[in-house]
Amino acid sequence: MKLFKYSVKLASCCVAACIIAPMVAVIAQPKPSQTNSVIKLTPTQLKVLRSLGLKVALPSYIPANFHADKVLVEAGRENVQSLRYLVVYQNLSADKCFAIESASGGIGDLPSGSRSYPINSPIFGKSVLEQGLYGNAKQPTLLSQWWGEQNGPFYRFVGTGVIPELSNCSNVTPQEAVKVSQSIRYFN
Repeated sequence: MKLFKYSVKLASCCVAACIIAPMVAVIAQPKPSQTNSVIKLTPTQLKVLRSLGLKVALPSYIPANFHADKVLVEAGRENVQSLRYLVVYQNLSADKCFAIESASGGIGDLPSGSRSYPINSPIFGKSVLEQGLYGNAKQPTLLSQWWGEQNGPFYRFVGTGVIPELSNCSNVTPQEAVKVSQSIRYFN
């Protein structure tokens, strides 16, 4: 029993150290949790997200055969966007993916793309999903405007190619991306 007691203390210290020091943590989970099937995160992934102290907002709708493949958490004092998370969702064949990103601040407006799709979120109101060249994308991809309250945190849908974690797969359809975006809910 003493070994378990020290393991919990060690784990708690590691989580606290990760939050205090500038860092990026990745927690990968190849299969969705059976206990958290609505948001498709394992209890460990959800605990790490909550440890940031941000409101956790994630989709309650995920396309069939998708799961949370990675959860990336970043905290740092030098970074304008000091608290961030990225949840990467991927289908079972790993050929399609998208992410939900959150930042505590330092966001900007998204330029219009070649096509815009309206989003009407029950918690964030009206916004748009843009199809265009964003970030590191070499071909048109999907990216939503940032959503959130005036002082944050802020959230958005991120399509393939925008960031390196989404470079080896293709996008879901714009209609699926809108459906995912409109299903974002707070889970704190």
